[in-house]
Amino acid sequence: MVPERAVSGRLLRAVAGRPLPSGELPRKAVHLSMGGFALALRWLTWQQAVLCALAAFAFNLLVLPALLGHRLRSERDDVSDRGVLLYPLVVLALIVLFHRPDGGGDGMYLAAFGWGLLAGGDAVAGLVGMKWGRHPLPWNPRKTWEGLAGYTAGGALVGTALMVWNAPGLVHLASRPAPLWALHATAVLLAAGTAAVLEGVPHGLDDNVLPPLLGTYVLFTLHALHGGVAALPLSAVFVKTLALAAVVNGVIAGAALAVRLLEPAGVAAAWVLGVATWGFGTWRAYLLLWVFLAVGTVATRLRRAHKRAAGLEDEARRGVRHVLANGLLCLLGSLLYWLTGGASAAAVMVAAGLAAALADTMGSEVGKALGRRAYSLPWLRRVPPGTDGAVSVPGTAAALAGAALVAATAVGTGYLGRSWLLPVAAAGFLAMLAEGFLPRLGDHSNEGTNLANTVIGVILAYALWRLL
Repeated sequence: MVPERAVSGRLLRAVAGRPLPSGELPRKAVHLSMGGFALALRWLTWQQAVLCALAAFAFNLLVLPALLGHRLRSERDDVSDRGVLLYPLVVLALIVLFHRPDGGGDGMYLAAFGWGLLAGGDAVAGLVGMKWGRHPLPWNPRKTWEGLAGYTAGGALVGTALMVWNAPGLVHLASRPAPLWALHATAVLLAAGTAAVLEGVPHGLDDNVLPPLLGTYVLFTLHALHGGVAALPLSAVFVKTLALAAVVNGVIAGAALAVRLLEPAGVAAAWVLGVATWGFGTWRAYLLLWVFLAVGTVATRLRRAHKRAAGLEDEARRGVRHVLANGLLCLLGSLLYWLTGGASAAAVMVAAGLAAALADTMGSEVGKALGRRAYSLPWLRRVPPGTDGAVSVPGTAAALAGAALVAATAVGTGYLGRSWLLPVAAAGFLAMLAEGFLPRLGDHSNEGTNLANTVIGVILAYALWRLL
């Protein structure tokens, strides 16, 4: 038998966790405490909040280094001062993108929620992951499931507190019927969970940037700027559509498995993606998915022998990670489309994500097939064809055409209104260009940069739509 004292000692060590790297606790405490400034959004117009964010950026850039130097640095090798500068810029983006045009008390509750994800989610995830994290994520062994759970819980709690403070009317949800506040809680958890998953993906960009933006966009989609979540549209027609989608995609999955187009696990993931896109996102979203698959496959096989001879062909069979990297936002957007009864923000997630994915595929594959010269952005320095992030004239033209094709299909089928044509097409193309810079910024994987590409496409589409 194991002595009771030994068992108690192991239990205490497990609860206490590992010691944190020197300097890490003060950094996380400051990161979390900065969320307190979101309390002021209740009294500021969005223009005043923008000026405050710009002032914070200038302070962190010009004054803070002179005051503190590197006293808030951690012993971890992957820590830099970059996050100190990015923090106010992310807050600035949240304010500009998610404020209500009329300003006022309820005007920036979504921005406040995103600030809560940035402050609470990231801080709690870091502390929990470093202290108790023992189970690495399949897509990033440097992050853990414990850290992901910490981000979800911390982001949801801090984000909800800041959101309720800036929208006092939400306090009364607790007194409403159970289904309503339960749906609100589900919306918050889905938003925080989405941000947590993205925070754990290695895509080169600092993990403080995209997670709070996408998480807030998810909540924006579900709340439709009014705090309401639609009832689940269950019906006999929906069940029949879902069943038909399962059968049709089952046949397609069998064919893909027979020709060894994907790994078996990748085929299963593609089946789930196809069923969910058709069943939840309607046939219009499913058509967009097939535009991406069909045109992307043609581009991949274009001058295949030439690519193989030049060593530019990716011969590995693609699996779950590849399917989800390009299709995760299509899956999520289709689910949100169903939950909200057809919100345009959900449709934008599907269309803009696929526009960015097709632009990336077209730019890469057509560039390798037809591009004789490749250039590195932004200075257009000549590099060997196939270099990560390089562009060519044929590839760039094909990327623009791919993004425009997805946008035109979405508008032509009525999935999106006409006002979304230019934002979705431009965002898909610009996201492809932005993805070329990601490998230079930090730790990344090919699937991670592909997923980040689709996220950037969605955020840019919404930003351009607001500007236009």
